[in-house]
Amino acid sequence: MKLGETTNEKDVRRITEARDIVKEIINFGVTEDHKLDILYFLTIELENRAAIEEITTILKKYRLGIKPDEESQYVNNEPDDKSTKLLGV
Repeated sequence: MKLGETTNEKDVRRITEARDIVKEIINFGVTEDHKLDILYFLTIELENRAAIEEITTILKKYRLGIKPDEESQYVNNEPDDKSTKLLGV
């Protein structure tokens, strides 16, 4: 008589569940940019700070838009009239 799952069975179940989640995301019709954003947002939900720092550093090289360590993409593209600035951007 078997009582509970073995460690290997738990790992297989966990990996299968993760793969099923990925399939659902892909079936949703995401672009490459969406995938990178999803990876980034999942990464910042991790508890391991070292992993977060390493993974986000790599992802920042490939994600589009404003990155935390860069100036705003709107610098030098604003009109001369400073009163039109929205939220200091």
